[in-house]
Amino acid sequence: MTKRTDDRGRARVIATARRMFQQKGFHQTAMAELSERAEVSVGQIYRLFASKNEMIAAIVEEDTDTRMARLAEIQEAVASGACTARDGFRQVVLEGFKESQEGLTFEILAEGFRNTQVGDDIGDLCDRYRRMLRKMILTVEPSLDGAPLAAAEDTLIAILFGLDNRALSRPRLTVDETAAFAADMILSMINGLGRR
Repeated sequence: MTKRTDDRGRARVIATARRMFQQKGFHQTAMAELSERAEVSVGQIYRLFASKNEMIAAIVEEDTDTRMARLAEIQEAVASGACTARDGFRQVVLEGFKESQEGLTFEILAEGFRNTQVGDDIGDLCDRYRRMLRKMILTVEPSLDGAPLAAAEDTLIAILFGLDNRALSRPRLTVDETAAFAADMILSMINGLGRR
């Protein structure tokens, strides 16, 4: 088996697992059905992934890498003055709305509470996210440090996570309206912490 074939099989398994975990749930997804839908043998799946937990880790890593690349672009645009901080945070909020996978997100989070390794993977994702958001926060308010900076990071992660997973809350605003108001609120929070 060549690396290229392994890469294609791995990509098919991850894409299929993503769909099935969202539709059926993590524990209700049988390897035999995953194998059939991904058009990869069960043996090949186990050569690529030692467990379903490794599939979750691969999904989390893929999503994190994609989001971090986009956030880096937005942060650089804000830092260089190519866009305003408000527009940068508006874009960050809009990124979360692009591919709604709320069912999958909640499946992964639930598994993170049951499984230490999955929980650690989620924690690592949050650490990466926090570092990127810190750069954006400090672009707006360079004087922040210590507890106020940590508060801005933690609150911003909570806001963005909540907005990314808002479908069941029956939102009253459009995505664009929500992103604009959220950007204003985020900037007010950061500027307020800078004045403390």
